[in-house]
Amino acid sequence: MILNQNINALTTRLKPYGRARLLSIWRRFGWAGASPSRAIMILTCLFVLSVNALAVQDKPVVENSTDKARVKPDELSKRAGSAILWERKYADALAKSKETGKPIFWYVHSIPGTFTDRKVEIDRYMMAGPFSWPAIVKLINENFIPLKAMPNKALSEQFTLKVYDFVEPGFLIIQPDEQVKLSANRMTTLHPLWLFQTIASALGNRSTWAEYSGSKLDLTALFKNPPSDADIAKMVSSDSMESKLVAGMLAFRAGRHAEAQRIWQEASRSHPDDPLAWKASCEAQGYGPFCRGFEVFSELPASAYKIPDMKNITSAALPTAFTEAEIWERSVDYLLGMQREDGGFFDSDYDFGGADSLPNVHTAITSLVGLALLEAERKSMDLDKNKEIRTAIERIIAYVSNDANVNLNDRDEILWAQAYRVRLLAAVQKQSGNDSILSNLQRSVKQLENLQLSTGGWYHEYANSFVSATALTALFDASLVGATVDSSKVNAGLKRLATQRFANGAYPYAVRSENGKDAGTANELAGGGGRISICELARRRWGQVNDADFEAAVTKSLGFHDLLAKALKYDNHTSTYAYGGFFFWYDMQARSEAIGLVSDEGARKKLAAKQRELILNLPEIDGCFVDSHELGRCYGTAMGLLSLSLLK
Repeated sequence: MILNQNINALTTRLKPYGRARLLSIWRRFGWAGASPSRAIMILTCLFVLSVNALAVQDKPVVENSTDKARVKPDELSKRAGSAILWERKYADALAKSKETGKPIFWYVHSIPGTFTDRKVEIDRYMMAGPFSWPAIVKLINENFIPLKAMPNKALSEQFTLKVYDFVEPGFLIIQPDEQVKLSANRMTTLHPLWLFQTIASALGNRSTWAEYSGSKLDLTALFKNPPSDADIAKMVSSDSMESKLVAGMLAFRAGRHAEAQRIWQEASRSHPDDPLAWKASCEAQGYGPFCRGFEVFSELPASAYKIPDMKNITSAALPTAFTEAEIWERSVDYLLGMQREDGGFFDSDYDFGGADSLPNVHTAITSLVGLALLEAERKSMDLDKNKEIRTAIERIIAYVSNDANVNLNDRDEILWAQAYRVRLLAAVQKQSGNDSILSNLQRSVKQLENLQLSTGGWYHEYANSFVSATALTALFDASLVGATVDSSKVNAGLKRLATQRFANGAYPYAVRSENGKDAGTANELAGGGGRISICELARRRWGQVNDADFEAAVTKSLGFHDLLAKALKYDNHTSTYAYGGFFFWYDMQARSEAIGLVSDEGARKKLAAKQRELILNLPEIDGCFVDSHELGRCYGTAMGLLSLSLLK
């Protein structure tokens, strides 16, 4: 009956979304592994819309682009990774394994029921990354039966290739008797030399990268101490495809992205049959793992090469592998190497809000990197490094202050661009007291205020409490440094936020009816664990919550960390309370900031110690941070540093 009553209105309401948008909604709410019929699809969307039905006025009026930023590979790029002699069926690989005695190297690019949305992009990172380097190609082809295939249900059961237990991409090394020798997943930091040694270790193989690649280039040394521009030019003019590829990489790390693209394009065309040319083509097209920041060549600590458990390898560092000082040093170096000449950071391809939202995603992330670098500058005692950091900060300020770098017409991710650049400019203004900074800040404050809906809330892809809290927190920062903030906007926002809070302290994922007295269930509290910190932080900043209640809320948030951590490295909602990897560092940063405002010193120190311990156990093998492939490592690294800096 409900469906019959609402089908006409529903059809009208859904028409602007189109099939692609509906499928995106389906995936974002955790049912990516299903194959919904049209009827079930409509029912699903009805549910999604009904969550917001009591606050239709919370939806922005403008519906903008749902086009996606998807690169169509050229012919050379399509060949990336194909130098490895892949089998396509497990049964065939097993038969050859038994015949030859060689183990199977099974590259698992996806598993049934996965929560990962960007499977194609992740596969490209692997194919144009580790599976393009001659040393790894030779190691796998000579010593294994290579297999690239998605497991069926039976194989998923046999090899524990299940959601949460195995997050793609990853690989298995399987003996001819089908015993697993090595299992690796959650590969979000692709360090070719580390991967080579990890794979070789399963064979007891002591051969080196140089022996298998035949190359004289010391990649670690080149990236640790970059050669001069003249030496890079010599590498470009050499006959070696590897030298040309690496020359482009070095130019990229120096911020000269356009030059790097040109080098890769020309090199790939001049060596069309070289596997590294296929990789270079992917990098030139903008979706290679190096230009996206996932492939690194930094010098790793000895602990990275010690593998205590061959059945559970990830690209995360071992606990306590890095001191906090080492994390700062390595992370800052990484961020400096990812900045483009114009000051921006462009490694993220988070385009759920459409391709037209990407400028705002990039501005938001650039602002967060700026905030992290401000903290790094404050902490550093290295004068030369501080000059480098200051130069990067000045370029970031210029980038985010320029409205030409923001899509003001976007109605999906505009909130993040405005809120985070307000926070950055407020931090810079606090430091400098510069009139021009204050002018840019005031303009951004006004633009952020103008995004407020008639209900008093704010939105990104839809209206909800956590984006409202993000806006309110940014406006508070601005108010402290001399910007004029409309108190009526703030009061309306706080009032709206209060209506979203359940009595047990939970906040819903989307908007709900204006009845803040609802008790709230245990599941709603657990599901809102990540949102509690940012929402209570906003109320705390504006004096809306007392000391005891605030401390209790922050403690609750920390108590649900395991649910949040379970979704780490997924680029989509998971079925567990709608958590997703892309929320991980957003929630962690808010929690750290909230902990810093707990008034009781003993409680604050206890909470901060626990939070710091969690963060220090999260770096990747190179000392940086990540939450999902889609948002990128610059975002994760910046938020990781900010989370640490806020724990006083």
